[in-house]
Amino acid sequence: MSRLNRRTFMTKAGAAAGSVAVLSALGPQAFGQDKQVRHFWWGNPERDRRTFAVIDLYNSKNPGTVVSGETLGFDDYFTKLTTQIAGGNMPDVIQQGYGVLFEYIANGAVVPLDDYVGNSLDISKIDQSAIDAGTVDGKFYALSIGANSHMAIYNSRLFEAAGIVPGEDFDPYGYTYDDLARIGAQVKEATGVPGTDDNTADYQNFSDFIAQKGVKMFNPDGTYGATQEIVEEYWSIWQTIRDAGATPPGPESAGLAGVADLSQLGVVTGKSAMSYLWSNQLVGAQGLMEDTLGVAMYPNTPAMVPGSIVQPSQFICLTRDSVDPEAATAYMSAFVNDLDITAILGLERGIPSQVDVREALQPNLSPAEALSVEFFAGIQGKTAPLDPPPPSGSNEVEQTFERVAVSVLLGEKSIPEVATDFLAQAKAILARA
Repeated sequence: MSRLNRRTFMTKAGAAAGSVAVLSALGPQAFGQDKQVRHFWWGNPERDRRTFAVIDLYNSKNPGTVVSGETLGFDDYFTKLTTQIAGGNMPDVIQQGYGVLFEYIANGAVVPLDDYVGNSLDISKIDQSAIDAGTVDGKFYALSIGANSHMAIYNSRLFEAAGIVPGEDFDPYGYTYDDLARIGAQVKEATGVPGTDDNTADYQNFSDFIAQKGVKMFNPDGTYGATQEIVEEYWSIWQTIRDAGATPPGPESAGLAGVADLSQLGVVTGKSAMSYLWSNQLVGAQGLMEDTLGVAMYPNTPAMVPGSIVQPSQFICLTRDSVDPEAATAYMSAFVNDLDITAILGLERGIPSQVDVREALQPNLSPAEALSVEFFAGIQGKTAPLDPPPPSGSNEVEQTFERVAVSVLLGEKSIPEVATDFLAQAKAILARA
């Protein structure tokens, strides 16, 4: 097999951390002859509610099969999964992202689905782009739950109080960092609330910025593509926005570096009027707020080179430890095709990749879900192509970026010093990966 790479997928997952939540079937007692399927995902309260409801429905529709669910917050999920891999007791079906997927393929934790396609697994109405995204070295490994992209969300009430009208005072699908500094300061002056979170330590924003500068994050040989000038410029831009009073103080933002809990977003806590996440998290964020959210793309440079991408929000995959892969893939098939099941899931994990599902959901979308669909329509033609997956070690590079960026937020070192340090560490990480 040729070398496997990965494309960064590190969400601001918005998933609650803590102990594993497990729900067994709420139907008749499972007997030895019943087929058993375990499904494990990272989640948040809204995702967990929907997924457990799906499990109940699937079990009621499929006597003789008992699916059970397990969920954790994003960070704890992967720690638990690593333990399960080492112990040889992974669940049958796991949730994965576009980036980390390839590491799990490389270590054999997830297995190809090709033998089940056309039998227990139906992908006949799944978008080809989604199938391609789950295919590595000619083998189909991952079933897309939905598509998403980077999204900025803002508190419409605070923007209105500041006299900011989207489409007039800024274009949600094409505004600059200078625009963000201006409207962020305007919100702070009018409401007392900083206009935006500080993305100095936000690697997703940084990844967009690299693309906006016309550079690939990873070169074809697996080395890092960002230059000293690009790293310095990115942090300097956010320092300018911070100095304009448009963000919370640096030390406050430093305390949130790398935090993946939706409930900690500035727009949710009321500590800022604008936050940044993946579009599939809009529904969960709106569920934590009374004020109505508006949406926009990430900020851009004046050149307006596309930086954000559209990619699968999450996949479901079959693990090497599945005791009944036919039953597991039949459940996976229903998860993306059954119209009763997908009605429960809605758009919480992103825009579905199955054409019939999208059509069936449209009339009954919640306001937040309808806004998500509207956002996807608005970003058409304004996103960058999906890059090949980056090399092993890219997750560690991301974590290093978040860690060293704290020094910038705290003013402990100069931006050039921190940029040099980050790039040296990134080079070393990728060389040994």
